Amino acid sequence: MMSTLVGGRKVEGLPLTWTKQQMSLLGRDGQLYEFAPNSAKESRKTGTGFRGYTIAEMQNRLRSELRGKFEVSTTNHFVVAHPRGEWDAWANRLESLYHSFNRYMKIRGFPVRQPQVPLVALVFRNQTDYYRYAAANGTPLPAGVLGHYDPHSNRIFLFDAGGANSKVDWSANAETIIHEASHQTAYNVGVHRRFAEQPRWLIEGLAMMFESRGVWDARSGDVRSDRINRGRLVDFRSTLKSRPDNVLISLVASDQLFRISPGFAYAEAWTLSFFLCETRPQQYSQYLAKVAARKAFSTYSAKARLIDFMAVFGKDLVLLDAQLRRFVEEL
Repeated sequence: MMSTLVGGRKVEGLPLTWTKQQMSLLGRDGQLYEFAPNSAKESRKTGTGFRGYTIAEMQNRLRSELRGKFEVSTTNHFVVAHPRGEWDAWANRLESLYHSFNRYMKIRGFPVRQPQVPLVALVFRNQTDYYRYAAANGTPLPAGVLGHYDPHSNRIFLFDAGGANSKVDWSANAETIIHEASHQTAYNVGVHRRFAEQPRWLIEGLAMMFESRGVWDARSGDVRSDRINRGRLVDFRSTLKSRPDNVLISLVASDQLFRISPGFAYAEAWTLSFFLCETRPQQYSQYLAKVAARKAFSTYSAKARLIDFMAVFGKDLVLLDAQLRRFVEEL
């Protein structure tokens, strides 16, 4: 690790990559800091290996950052800033989602690891406060956003639609929150690699699987029907008659489908992810590990994406797509 002063602010963490023009450094708070090397002053080595802040250290830093405007609660893995009062239930909710995610991955053969840094969440009193904070911090949000994970800061931002009443079934309006919390956990336990290009269908498909109560709530049992994302299944079935023959290749090879037809792409991503995870869990975990092992800040060409996918699931993608269709018909 190293520490340095950038613009008068002390930054400490692990250098990830650097050129004459830019250095990328993973901060002990989990944030990615990027700056010109010649703007860094008083740089020095502080350790032989990366060590994130402790939960207590991060709690104090977040209190200072937010200037006492939020209460800050903690769990074993989370540091959660929220309005004062019963909103402290959010820390335990996020911790519970974290354990459900890890349990789901371990059962399917994926070796999750402990996060290197505390997981930070900011919970706002209402949607207005959430939008106002985002705009003030340089990330204005489009209409309709209900929460988001920011990979640059490694934080999730959300608001509580149910208010401070912890007795309300918050999950009734929390699909987006569960989706974004799944992103944060996946990037921090080694399921995805945060600083390497990852296929979007894989990232979004896994998070959409966790929107289903049978996946995120370990107490709900272990029945496949409870793990189905009903909305995405309806979306997928509605396009079956006009679905292109080569859509599986397009989805695996590139993220372009998400730019051209996002609704269609999301439905395809959930369906492929659910199909692979339900019918080939060990191979699915092997593929996740292969993609997560990619070099940081590297690009991922269409050819390389297809090679990696076929190395795990086989070269006959026409057959695989036919098996996917049959799987959907039987759901």
